[in-house]
Amino acid sequence: MHIPDGFLNLPTLIVTNGVSIGILIPAIKKINKTLSPKRIPLMGLSAAFVFTAQLLSFPVIGGTSVHIIGAVLVSILLGPFSGLIIVSSALVLQALIFQHGGILTLGANILNMGIIGCLVGYLIYRAFSKNIFLGSGLAAFITILLAATFCAIELGISGTVPLKTGLIAMVTAHIFAGIVESLVTVSVLGAISKVRSDLLGLEKI
Repeated sequence: MHIPDGFLNLPTLIVTNGVSIGILIPAIKKINKTLSPKRIPLMGLSAAFVFTAQLLSFPVIGGTSVHIIGAVLVSILLGPFSGLIIVSSALVLQALIFQHGGILTLGANILNMGIIGCLVGYLIYRAFSKNIFLGSGLAAFITILLAATFCAIELGISGTVPLKTGLIAMVTAHIFAGIVESLVTVSVLGAISKVRSDLLGLEKI
């Protein structure tokens, strides 16, 4: 799902980078004002998890591979803005160190995986918050498909891949990723609820 440089046209780059920067700036300001030093180690561990999880790809039908995002999980634990900062940091490091995603396309990748994964995912989770496992599972599954859809639209608008072809290929391939993401999210939250239930009660920023 990481879009490399050279795959998006200039208007799409301008819009996606503009949207991501416009949302990241207030998120960073809010984190700077409210973040407790005690949360920093947990954010670091969460960033390491996201960084590693996104580098692990799973082969699917047609010779394609997909990966989980981890955005919903970290957002449920720490809050949507914290999650956005964590996912965005992981994406920047992946682009700089492994060329996993482009530099110019960081805005698109942050939009697809960070903003949709964290902010939209958290809203879906909150809508079903009476049942943490149902809410987290649905949020994880839906946001993977939404991220894949946005990725296909961006590639289609840029003329890289025909829009219909891209949508069918991306959404179909990421159904498997959505199931895995959902299972991982629910399993980790289930384990945390048994071992360190206090972590689920952390302030959501």
